[in-house]
Amino acid sequence: MKLFPPPSHGPAGHGTIRTLLLQGFRIFFTLAGIWSVMAMAAWLAIVSGTIPFESVWPMAYAHGHEMLFGFTAAAAAGFLLSATPVWSKTPPLTGRPLTILVVAWLIGRVGAIWSCCLPSWIQAVADLGFFVGFLYFLTPTLWFTGKRVHRIFPALIALMAVGDLLTHLEALGWMADATRPGLLLGENAIVFFLAMTGGHIMPMFTRDALKARGEEASFAISPLLEILGAITLTAMVIADLFFVSAPGTGWILLSAAVIQGIRLARWHGHKTLSAPLLWVLHLGYLWLVAGLALRGWARLGGGVDESAALHAVTVGAMGLFTLGIMARIGLAHTGRPLDPPKSLTVAFLLMSVAAVARVFFVTVDPGWAIRIAGGLWIVAYLLFCLYFVPILSRPRPDGQAG
Repeated sequence: MKLFPPPSHGPAGHGTIRTLLLQGFRIFFTLAGIWSVMAMAAWLAIVSGTIPFESVWPMAYAHGHEMLFGFTAAAAAGFLLSATPVWSKTPPLTGRPLTILVVAWLIGRVGAIWSCCLPSWIQAVADLGFFVGFLYFLTPTLWFTGKRVHRIFPALIALMAVGDLLTHLEALGWMADATRPGLLLGENAIVFFLAMTGGHIMPMFTRDALKARGEEASFAISPLLEILGAITLTAMVIADLFFVSAPGTGWILLSAAVIQGIRLARWHGHKTLSAPLLWVLHLGYLWLVAGLALRGWARLGGGVDESAALHAVTVGAMGLFTLGIMARIGLAHTGRPLDPPKSLTVAFLLMSVAAVARVFFVTVDPGWAIRIAGGLWIVAYLLFCLYFVPILSRPRPDGQAG
């Protein structure tokens, strides 16, 4: 198998932009991949002093804002825009509504790059407009899929919007000390989003893969476990927003980690080691569990650096799980076999090492840990872009719509 096997181009007849706008996952996975490389490269250049830093936020907060409300928000949009038509059996969002979302997201990113020249309110309007438009277009559909659990996703997108709003309120000078809680709210909303997404897709994907090779495994849902998971994650969101300094928040985070760890253990991850598109999801979810545990331990004064604990979630869980789910959907929804090239497996491994470096090497040499983790992140997502941008920007090889 070649490191970069040429993707099947499919039938001709569509322009690149038109094809990208056929379905939301095409354009938003493309934007998420490209922006993750650009934003991380800019962060490393700023940290090393190669380029000057100019932003409405402090340096670390600006970095966090773009990784949460830029990169991860685009990936979440791509996931929901691919999943909602399947869940609701309705046509996908396309045409003018999709274009409006894309333009709003892009203006927000332009505002992040040229914040010194572009008024802060323009980026705020575009950023928040993206979330409001996303909720406007998708909430009615998700609300009537026939499964109440789907209704949680608009609520989580709304939480991300509130977090983004808080960061912009401080940037505009309308509220003091709002950026940090806004970023924390955004991260917690994404943690909740990943937990819901993992519970939705990982048992199904793993069961189907095992069945294809003649193995059977039980993936029975435990209602009690799901309820406890939702309760502890909701408590985490509330505690971090209103009682972040209270010692009890540490126990809430540890409880959430235990519940999510039990959920993960029931999904037979140890049987997926021969399937990169599966083990990357299980490993990403394991980082989610570890991140919650480390954050809880840090709050309880356990000697864990809180920044390292937060990055166990952002680099380990968000970075790795997002890479895996975009690869899986990118292949499946464009009519390609679920047989990733070696370049993607390399990308998964590099992201895994990046998470280890950022979380555990930072106590040895923070500067080098950040550079190593950031560099590995860039290479991993660059490998994703090199393989998937051609796939996402061309029609399906089987001639089907989508």
